[in-house]
Amino acid sequence: MLLKNPFRRRDGRRRIERTLTLKNRLLLIACCFFISTSLFAAPITGKVTNGTTGKPAANVEVMLLSLAGGMEETGRTHTDGQGKFILNVPDEGVQHLVRVAYQGATYHKSAPVGTTSLDITIYDAAKHVDNLIAVGRVLRLQTMGGDLLVSESYNLRNESSPPRTQMSDQSFEFVLPEGATITDAMAKGPGGMPVNSDPVPAGKKDHYAFVFPIRPGETQFQLDYKLPYKGSRDFAITADLPLAELGIMLPKSMSFRSSGESFAHAADEAGMTVFVAKSVATGQQLKFTVSGEGSAPKQVQEGDTVSGPPAASGGGMGGGSPASSEASNSVGLYMVGGVVLIIAGGAFLAMRKKRSTAPAAVTGAQQTAAAADRESPRQRSAQKSSSPESMLDALKDELFQLESDRLQGKITQQEYARSKAGLDILMRRQMR
Repeated sequence: MLLKNPFRRRDGRRRIERTLTLKNRLLLIACCFFISTSLFAAPITGKVTNGTTGKPAANVEVMLLSLAGGMEETGRTHTDGQGKFILNVPDEGVQHLVRVAYQGATYHKSAPVGTTSLDITIYDAAKHVDNLIAVGRVLRLQTMGGDLLVSESYNLRNESSPPRTQMSDQSFEFVLPEGATITDAMAKGPGGMPVNSDPVPAGKKDHYAFVFPIRPGETQFQLDYKLPYKGSRDFAITADLPLAELGIMLPKSMSFRSSGESFAHAADEAGMTVFVAKSVATGQQLKFTVSGEGSAPKQVQEGDTVSGPPAASGGGMGGGSPASSEASNSVGLYMVGGVVLIIAGGAFLAMRKKRSTAPAAVTGAQQTAAAADRESPRQRSAQKSSSPESMLDALKDELFQLESDRLQGKITQQEYARSKAGLDILMRRQMR
């Protein structure tokens, strides 16, 4: 009978002890690294001010959102009596977003890598604010497959005093022509990027509303819809707000007719005929008829930016007011952004229903935004900007809208998961 070698047993125990010791050391090093990283990550400090009262916003909740893997919340705190806050940053080296939700409206500010301080201004919210002005409203029309395609844009300026945000279940209500079918809708707040914002029924026939905060400054809405068309269509538009300019843009092969002298024929723009009504009072109704068939010229279909028409009969769509000029210059921004997601994110594309084509809109002044017939507002916007900052902003706003859709039950959990995964991939790629 062979005897077991006691020295071999001792060697085996020593090897096991050395292995365990090495594992313990590695674990200790990892723990120390984690603790040191947490301890030495620079926090973000800042202050929240109420722009309505001009005073610090005390006891307001502030959230830190990481953009590395989507819109994951990584920190939360409250402001002190002076409106100041401190947010610890657990994942230093990642771009963040600081968000404040106040009275139903959301305010946010980008925190690029290395940010250690920032300030945010919020406003009191009200269902209705004074001095809400419609700077411009534009309809671009064309025909396709027996339908009249309409792309309608609204430029609103909130000049409330003291400044307040208009926010409710029906922040901005509008009326569509009878038989209209909405194919796409977008909204853009002051300094933000365009995001999807599906209108909701407002309780009356053909009445809809955007559930989107109208903050102090300029907000834009764009709506694409189609109408049954049999060669002619009558329109009757009633201004619910003081309207600086109402513009109608249609192919040269189509005819435009209106009663009275409300509309002036402005110069043709990119092969499209333009008619403008200026200084429309609240409650004033404008009627016009379009007839014939036609589609936008090739340069408009390709989404080229064209200049606004010159003045006609003492003033065209551009007018001369600073508000009108600013509205025109902002149209390029309004079209910027969101579609970057569609180009690279197959998962995001999968959840979105296929949109019908829609005509472009024109605000007048120094620029006219022209967009492709067969492209949604997202696709038109992609041609305007491809800078990393614009892409990140667009991703940020899309993530906001996705979370909103999920909370409102507009999408299924499966659709949410697919689009969230696609956006996460895009966010990580863009951050790199």
